[in-house]
Amino acid sequence: MQFKIIAARDLEPQQRQQIAKLCFAAFDEDPWSQYAFMQTATHLVGILDEKIVSHALWTDRVFTIHGNHQVKTAYVEYVTTDEMMRGKGLASQLLRYLVDALTRLGYELAALQPENDAFYKKLGWTSWLGDLYIQQDRSTYLTDENEIMLYPLSIQLKELLSRSTADDTICADWREGELW
Repeated sequence: MQFKIIAARDLEPQQRQQIAKLCFAAFDEDPWSQYAFMQTATHLVGILDEKIVSHALWTDRVFTIHGNHQVKTAYVEYVTTDEMMRGKGLASQLLRYLVDALTRLGYELAALQPENDAFYKKLGWTSWLGDLYIQQDRSTYLTDENEIMLYPLSIQLKELLSRSTADDTICADWREGELW
């Protein structure tokens, strides 16, 4: 499988259509019709026989961990593989490539809201045990119904997160639509 990283603004119409088809099949929505911040997302596509068969995207976020560590975070969404190609390890390959690419691009952390914890755990992602907060304007509020998984991309962050407990916190700025 060949991988390409493409900014949303640089996607060709045919690529947009293929991604929308994948996302509609998996999530019953496409990444462009939902929220304005998706217009600035970066897409990673897996290509076989000149067709996009696997996809993920990320948006830039800043997480504040433990109240004082601001971390450049790639928030990963819309991870999917063509229904006819599932079970062949393509999404795993895509996510391994993604982790390497994000590290090269200077991100400190990758995060996502999982639909299947076991899939991500086998790839080295860990569940966040602490509380999640959203800051909107001057208010901060707990979002206790949400769960995220993390993949630290730097040694320092791996060490910091290895000491995390259920009493620790992550805070991110509010965003339109799904907060996490």
